[in-house]
Amino acid sequence: MSRDTEWVMARKNRYHGLSFLKNACREAGDPQRDLRIVHITGTNGKGSTVNYLRDILMSEGYRVGTFTSPHLQDHRDRIRLNGEWIPEETFSSLLKEYMPLIEKYDLGMFEIDCLLCFVWMKQMKADWLLLEAGLGGRLDNTNIIDKSALSVITNTGMDHMQILGSRKAQIAFEKAGIIKPDGKVISGENDPVCRSVIRAHAARIRAGASFLNAYRPAGTHVFRFQDERYEVQGAAYQKANAALALYAAQMLGVNIKKDSVKEAVRTSFWPARFERVRANVILDGAHNTDGIRALCSSLQGLPRPLTVVFSALKDKQVSEMAAMLDKNCDHLIMTYFENTRSEKGHADSGYTYIEDMREAVKRGIEEAGNTGTCVITGSLYFISIIREMFFEKT
Repeated sequence: MSRDTEWVMARKNRYHGLSFLKNACREAGDPQRDLRIVHITGTNGKGSTVNYLRDILMSEGYRVGTFTSPHLQDHRDRIRLNGEWIPEETFSSLLKEYMPLIEKYDLGMFEIDCLLCFVWMKQMKADWLLLEAGLGGRLDNTNIIDKSALSVITNTGMDHMQILGSRKAQIAFEKAGIIKPDGKVISGENDPVCRSVIRAHAARIRAGASFLNAYRPAGTHVFRFQDERYEVQGAAYQKANAALALYAAQMLGVNIKKDSVKEAVRTSFWPARFERVRANVILDGAHNTDGIRALCSSLQGLPRPLTVVFSALKDKQVSEMAAMLDKNCDHLIMTYFENTRSEKGHADSGYTYIEDMREAVKRGIEEAGNTGTCVITGSLYFISIIREMFFEKT
């Protein structure tokens, strides 16, 4: 990791409203206004939906930019064009060029990333920018954009409740904040209350709202959408994300029945989402209760013995997630990773606790043996560290 990316990462997010980034972008020429943007939010599935939609659009010959978070391998992997990270020298050059604005408006890490992403995508003449909200939607820094070709809300779950609210209706309202006046929004939300919140907000600003209804599972890795058969890799939960991406692509004018689109969906891959890093080891960034519930549905068919190694941030519902995992595996091991927000285990939790994450992973793999499975899950920050451990020797 370069000195420049380390400097950006060390900049704490300011949470000082949207005006600072908005003013910085205005002085930079408002590059975001020259981009065709699909704005995506939701509690779970945002990254996977972005990835599927990117691959579908690329199969049509488009140059597709993506903005996602958090990073998995390097800070620069948050900003990509056609799947390739923003080059290190480009990142450093743009950082230097816009440092006066960064300092003038005291921009934090996420704001800097947004600014550099908008500038670079305009310079590279991206046909599309798939812009993933970091937290919520209404007050997220990505929401400085004043127009989008399409808003996408994957779903609403109980996450970041200390910021977004303690009820699903409140959280749905925050997610719906990305919808633009006279725009269009689609959603994979199934909860009737959340649907009504999204639909009501869209109606208030004269936006059209529609929901994913035509997706039907047809096997472990197969689903049908609008009478067409599609196949995905990885966990069963990816079918819903792929179906929503197909719906989004259709709303953008893509003929989703084409074989090239079906192949794009079949081969699409998003790291750390039920990613098999060894024959008997799977990584999955399930970091909240809904994510863990979706993961558990995919654990049933895995070879036994099944050991799960789990670590999460302390602002999550850690006990509830641990209990869900414990019911669906043979042995749960809780561990810890270095992060100011990570949760340390307790001896009286009722679960095995190994503080050293490397030892925890080693123990999990040993228990799985050659015939079983070790699933490592929890915070994406934790998973990114573990993933690096597996690939540092290759």
